[in-house]
Amino acid sequence: MADWTVVLTGGIASGKSLVSGMFAKRRVEIIEQDDLSRQVVEPGQAALTEIVHHFGNRILHADDTLNRRLLRELIFAEPEERMWLNRLLHPKINQLTVERISSASSRYVMVVNPLFSGRSPIYDRVLVVDTPVDTQVQRTMARDQISEQLALEMVQAQVN
Repeated sequence: MADWTVVLTGGIASGKSLVSGMFAKRRVEIIEQDDLSRQVVEPGQAALTEIVHHFGNRILHADDTLNRRLLRELIFAEPEERMWLNRLLHPKINQLTVERISSASSRYVMVVNPLFSGRSPIYDRVLVVDTPVDTQVQRTMARDQISEQLALEMVQAQVN
């Protein structure tokens, strides 16, 4: 188990990966909650079953994996749907995070949590990466190949 844990947070496309990469070079174990969020919705996972029950089979690709792009469009079009999904996934992701911290082989652990707000007894420190909104929007559009409107909605959703 790690002796010291920091949570790295910041908005979408703010530079969290760059910062965590710098720490990884110093042999700090990195736990990416975005990666954990993908794991909890893999085929066979209870969360995916609940998502399919809620949104229907249209939310799946032909290989039964989650169509993340369609899900993103649906939850950003309907704030209630985004809240429903967050209530479903966040406890599962947080549980996996605690398990990973507990099994860490590094003395130091950094948890990259884009949506962190407030306090948590599992973290010794909070490190925030901040970037201008227009930069976040441009980076998100380029990375995800989405419209400026959707990218802006995604950035703004993290503030709420």
